[in-house]
Amino acid sequence: MKKKIQILMVCLLVALQCFSGSVQFAKVEVMAAQTASKATTIKIKAGKKTDITKKVNDAMTKARRKATASKPYKIVIPKGTYYISGPICLCSNVTLEATGATIKFRGKAKSLNMLLTDTVDKKSTAKTKGYKGCKNITISGGTYVGAKNNKGNLVKMAHGKNITIKNATFSGGGGLHQVEVCAINGFTVTGCTFKSFKARQGKGEEAKQEALQLDIPVAESVFAETYQDGTVMKNVLISGNTFQDVPRGLGTHTMLVGRFHENVMITNNKFQNVHEEAIVTTSYYNCEIADNNFTNCGAGILVQSFKSKTSSIYAKAKSQAGKSQNYKEIRTRIHDNVIQTKNDPMCDRVQGIAVIGHLLEKTQTGASNQKIAKGDYRASNVSIYNNNITTEGHGIHLAGVKNVMVENNMIIGKGKTGVMDNKNDGIAIRDCSQQVVVKNNTISKSSRCGIMVFENSNVKELSANQISKVGECGIRVYGESSVTNAIQNNHIQGAGSIGISIACRSQAGVVVGNIVSQTENDGISLYDGSVISGNVEKNTITAAGGNGIMLNSKCTVGSIQANTLSNVTGAGIKLYAQSEVKDSIGKNQITGCQGREILVGKDCKVKDLAQ
Repeated sequence: MKKKIQILMVCLLVALQCFSGSVQFAKVEVMAAQTASKATTIKIKAGKKTDITKKVNDAMTKARRKATASKPYKIVIPKGTYYISGPICLCSNVTLEATGATIKFRGKAKSLNMLLTDTVDKKSTAKTKGYKGCKNITISGGTYVGAKNNKGNLVKMAHGKNITIKNATFSGGGGLHQVEVCAINGFTVTGCTFKSFKARQGKGEEAKQEALQLDIPVAESVFAETYQDGTVMKNVLISGNTFQDVPRGLGTHTMLVGRFHENVMITNNKFQNVHEEAIVTTSYYNCEIADNNFTNCGAGILVQSFKSKTSSIYAKAKSQAGKSQNYKEIRTRIHDNVIQTKNDPMCDRVQGIAVIGHLLEKTQTGASNQKIAKGDYRASNVSIYNNNITTEGHGIHLAGVKNVMVENNMIIGKGKTGVMDNKNDGIAIRDCSQQVVVKNNTISKSSRCGIMVFENSNVKELSANQISKVGECGIRVYGESSVTNAIQNNHIQGAGSIGISIACRSQAGVVVGNIVSQTENDGISLYDGSVISGNVEKNTITAAGGNGIMLNSKCTVGSIQANTLSNVTGAGIKLYAQSEVKDSIGKNQITGCQGREILVGKDCKVKDLAQ
């Protein structure tokens, strides 16, 4: 009887309390494979700097006939430098051991791979569909060096289960990726290095080059020469790897509507000098991105439940079978990462962490002229916490999201430098986002705002954030956006414009307990038909270059009570242009104002001026 073992994709079941409940990473049950004490070993005998293609493939042919899950094979390439002129075809129940060996590609054909599973073939049939093609394969050790003129990926694997790459190095190559995989259940990459991978010329999605790509078989143009049934990646662990001098680090840029790569952990990896995004996820469900380190990257982490351009979105795979998952949330945790980004002309948008979805209001044309149905593709149920981000762009960028928690992050901007230098926020929330909570974050030196909520977005709470030395507003709620509950207990010190701004027909519940100082303009400002339904109370405002509290152009608040206002250049409290306080202005402590303590315009209303 075949012996089974349980490989735990995480050391423990991880719970995520993110609005809709907890997230748990599943145990993955796979067949026992490549046990060193039981494996039949074949040692390759070859002279140094000789071509070993035939010898290794002959060994694979023997293993293909005899290896089983209970009686695996191990093929050993000894220490030294060798060449291959064609692909080595990996088969089930085999470990390719190459620790200490350097294998260089010198084939004449420009489209060959160095390693590939026999499920990657022009003759692939439905027999390989799903995860049926191959199983129990390990690539262990070795340095694989690609040639610049070879446009094939170094490694290509598809339709299998229990596949591991460990302690290997992948260098160079002229393909779109160094390692490309799809349709694997139980895929592990640990202790590997991906390096010295040069970007190819091109524009759009075809130029996106992840060194390690987790793909989906939807069309020949996406993953050639395999069965195109839309099978997703499942139970993936990518941990302890280094990505250095590559266009992108790892991830996915093709989307198949309704299909999600499931149970993905990306932990303890190092990304150095990555030109674009270091990690890119597209339609990942139950994903954890934690404890990674990013240095000199164009962008850190990009999580997508929809694409900004539909040219790489498919409605259906060529031979799609089975039911789609159609998850309504992505259950993703992003935490304890250290991210340092820099401007890079190759990167679409410099930023630390971005979570992108979209509310698609009308059908659009996607890849291969397929129709992408209108619907709610917003990224839902995401937690972002305990990250340390230094960036010349946005710190955290949320666009088209729902039910997102942003907590205990440290974000340091670099002022007005580089591309879009005046449009970068510590935390940006936009594009019809809903039910976002932002609390206990520390933000400094953002070129625009500390926290910016705009484009008809809704935040539940903005609380206990520390914001300093920003180019414009500490907090801005703008463009028919809202904070349902409270803007409270935030500390804002040093803003090039307003401390807290609610503008352009936006709304908030209450503005309470905030400390605002050293602003070039007003401490707290409402403008252009904006509303605070409750109170503006117990705020402390000092050294404001404008007014302490300002209502301008048909704005409304419930009451203005018990605020402490001192050393402001304008009025302590000012109502202008048909603005209104529904209840009272009272119990405010106002000192050191150069203008009037309270100034109410003739066309403005206050129910009770009890000051």
